[in-house]
Amino acid sequence: MASHADKRRAVLTGSLQPSRRMRICDVGASRLSTPPYQGLLDDGLAHVYGFEPNEAQFAKLVETPSEHETYFCEAVGLPGNRTLYIHPTAGFTSLYPLDERAVRAIGKQKWLSDKIEAVPLTPVTLDTLADLPPVDLLKMDLQGGELEVLRGGIAKLSSAIAVVSEVRFHRIYAGEPLFGDLDAELRAHGFKLHKFMFTKSVMMPHEHEDQVVRPKLTSQLLDGDAVYIRDEETAGLSDDQLMHLAFAADTVFDSPDLALHCIDHLIARGAAPADLPADYIARFRHHQRRDGAQQEG
Repeated sequence: MASHADKRRAVLTGSLQPSRRMRICDVGASRLSTPPYQGLLDDGLAHVYGFEPNEAQFAKLVETPSEHETYFCEAVGLPGNRTLYIHPTAGFTSLYPLDERAVRAIGKQKWLSDKIEAVPLTPVTLDTLADLPPVDLLKMDLQGGELEVLRGGIAKLSSAIAVVSEVRFHRIYAGEPLFGDLDAELRAHGFKLHKFMFTKSVMMPHEHEDQVVRPKLTSQLLDGDAVYIRDEETAGLSDDQLMHLAFAADTVFDSPDLALHCIDHLIARGAAPADLPADYIARFRHHQRRDGAQQEG
C-alpha cells in the first residue's frame, strides 16, 4: 500500500513536467541507509551521480545498477596527495583522522580503533570531472570533507537549487570544518539555511552515569543534517529549477510548504495546473490539513 509520502509525491510529479531529470550528486554515497531521494529515483525523475572511495562500499552500490545511477569510486576533495582513513565502522571513514582528544572529551573513546586502514589517494574535484553534468541537488555525508567539495565544485553547483549536508557542531576529526565554516561557505555560494533535518546530541561524560537516564541527558550537540536552498527571489528561478526544488522539498527534505511556494509561482507562469495545490494538500496527513485538524478536534 502506498504511503502518504508516496501519494503526495505522485500528485506532484504527475502534474509537473520538467524538461529533464533532476541531477543529484551524492558525495559519500555508501548505502548505510536508504537515501532520501530514493522515491525520485524509483519514479525515474532523477539521476544520481554518486561518489564513494571505500572500495567495499562502492561494490555494494554497483551490485544492482540502474539506468538512473552513475557511481565513481573516487574521493571528492581538494587536489593533492591525501589519505583515506577507512574505519571498521563504515560511517566513520574520512579523509580526516579522528581527533582523539575531542572524541574523549565527549566520552566516545570507543570510536577510536587500532584497525583503521590508511589508504593513500588523490581526490578529484567536481569541477574537473567531465562525466559529471551541472548539479541540481548536492547531498554530502563524508565526515569532514564537505567544505572541500564546495570549494572544488563552484562551476558544477552554480545553478543548484539545494544542498543537503551533514554538519558538525563538536569536532571529532582533526582539522575538520565545523558548522559555522560550512554555513559561511554555502552563503558565499548563494545558499541560505532552510532547515535541519535532524540534530544529534551526546551526554557529557561524568562520574554519575549509573544514576541517570542517558537519553534524557544528551546536552552536547554533535552533528546533524542541514538543508540549504538557493538564496534568491523565487521569480529568478527557471521553470525547471522551480520544479526540481518542489520535488526535492517534497521528497528529499520534507518541506511541503516550500513545494507549495514553488507551485504557486509555476501556476502564475502557466507551468502548472491551477488545481494542483488542492490535489497536493488533499494527500497531506490529517494533522497537516485544516479540515483534518478540525475533524480530529
